[in-house]
Amino acid sequence: MLLDENNMAVQSDEYYHESAPHKLVALATPVQPEARTFGIPAVIWGSMAASYAVFFFGLILGTGHDGRALFMIAISILYAIMYFGTAFVLNGSAASGRTKQKSQWNKGKFDTHTGRMSFGAVYGQMLVVPIVFALFGLGIAIIRFAVM
Repeated sequence: MLLDENNMAVQSDEYYHESAPHKLVALATPVQPEARTFGIPAVIWGSMAASYAVFFFGLILGTGHDGRALFMIAISILYAIMYFGTAFVLNGSAASGRTKQKSQWNKGKFDTHTGRMSFGAVYGQMLVVPIVFALFGLGIAIIRFAVM
């Protein structure tokens, strides 16, 4: 093994004094098809969107008396719409030309790289942060109404 001018490893037939095999062997490896649905059930997407809606509603109730705060909340709402809209568009793009994808739900469990997970585990892991955000937004509204 020698290094060329770019410090890349190269093999020379002259160095080893034996001929290197020049045959390329193509190995058939299984390939997972593209999954534009992200493998996420619609109920999780809906719960996530509802959690962010509750969060923004709580912020509007808690800080809606200030115009500058409403402007910043409106910008944040636009970012959330872009987040969910991008996923919606990617999921729907070329849907008619795409073959039916194999579901990642197998016998009530969700197949992941680390093993199968129950629906409750998937739901909890994906929605813990959005649900806490929703509770935070409601907490802001409750504090404002308790103080005012």
